[in-house]
Amino acid sequence: MKRLISTILLVLVAVGIFASASEARLSNNNRRAVVLECFYALRPSADGSCDKTITNDYGTWCVSNWNYLNSDTNFYLTVRNIYSCSSSNWTTSGDGSPCYNNNSPASFWTNYGYNYGYYGSYGRGGQCKYFANLILYRSGSAPQALPPYPGNITSNSDYDTNMQNAVEGDILVTLNEGSNYNVPHTAIVVEIKRSGTTVTGLDVIDANYVSDINHVANREVISRHLLSISTLQQHSYGIWKKVSYYGEQYAP
Repeated sequence: MKRLISTILLVLVAVGIFASASEARLSNNNRRAVVLECFYALRPSADGSCDKTITNDYGTWCVSNWNYLNSDTNFYLTVRNIYSCSSSNWTTSGDGSPCYNNNSPASFWTNYGYNYGYYGSYGRGGQCKYFANLILYRSGSAPQALPPYPGNITSNSDYDTNMQNAVEGDILVTLNEGSNYNVPHTAIVVEIKRSGTTVTGLDVIDANYVSDINHVANREVISRHLLSISTLQQHSYGIWKKVSYYGEQYAP
């Protein structure tokens, strides 16, 4: 009887009955895994293409078509424990959440429940740093949930402002050259645009960058868009060098 039970358990495991609720890693190459996870956040096929857009005064933008956050609650909740309100929990007054924000367009706390990854029909990713951390963690390229990441930059050696050195999977941060080097925006490089051997722009995937209505980005939409070299320079973007796989090659 014990042998029969053991055999049944082996069969069940083989067909995935007791498989982990967390997703399988999409690549063994750390950089490629990050890129594919970004594509997965955009749409479940993880092919990098776009079938949903938002049009605003700045143009037409590719955005997520599904609830990426809610597709794996284990990862969502683990990283939420670090980021709290920045993990797609902004609320309006009076709903009992500690994440009250005057600029929140709706209560993501009570109105959405386990649909916290949606606003209307657009996939949401939380604040940009939360989203970047979640991508790294879910991709398997960060072995565990990290403290708020990328954190404040404390030294010039923490980043590279030469975008000719960019590689797919790099983490971009905007640099405030003040006393604390605070990082107000974070994005992940998914494709390098070149003219010959010269980098002309970086295709990125991020959250809370694209405005879906009246220039308001609080809805935390996940989007794929181009950052030209001039835009990268104008807003003082740097490549975050403290990521664990920074020295590794990209293998598509």
